[in-house]
Amino acid sequence: MKNIQLNDYSNLELNTKDMKSTLAYFSDVLALPLVSIKWADQSKAAVRAVMQLNKNSMISFLCTLRTSDVIELGVTHSINAGDSTTAGTLQHNALNVDSLEDLLAMRDRIRSCGVHCVGPMDHGFCQSIYFVGPDETALEISTLTTNNIREWIEPSTVEAAGVTKEEMKKLLGGD
Repeated sequence: MKNIQLNDYSNLELNTKDMKSTLAYFSDVLALPLVSIKWADQSKAAVRAVMQLNKNSMISFLCTLRTSDVIELGVTHSINAGDSTTAGTLQHNALNVDSLEDLLAMRDRIRSCGVHCVGPMDHGFCQSIYFVGPDETALEISTLTTNNIREWIEPSTVEAAGVTKEEMKKLLGGD
């Protein structure tokens, strides 16, 4: 089967119970500009807003009348960026900056907005900061410290995940 390459535009959509507060948070804390806000469907039962991350990526928010505000940490939301959630839910959202200097500047900006921010933490291939956004969403901002992505693969982790050598070859793009 032929591999199809995805283009470099990406978008992530998060549910929110309070669109106004969510937009204010991402504008004030992360300085993201608003790109769009409009009805998400013809029934006008849902509002979708889109904010620009960079020239190729956006983040969108959906607010419906049915959006629940029930949050159970460790089930619907992680307590922090390494904790459990229910399968199929967002564990955390990671955004990227170009350099350690940019990461530290973003950390300082986040803290200046009164938001608790942890890090940077060194993960070997990247350094990251962690904080909580609207609706208790766990957020990360990171910067890569290596361009060799093969360094990110640890054989003991592959084994613990139950992935065979043949499966790994396929996962890495081999036939």
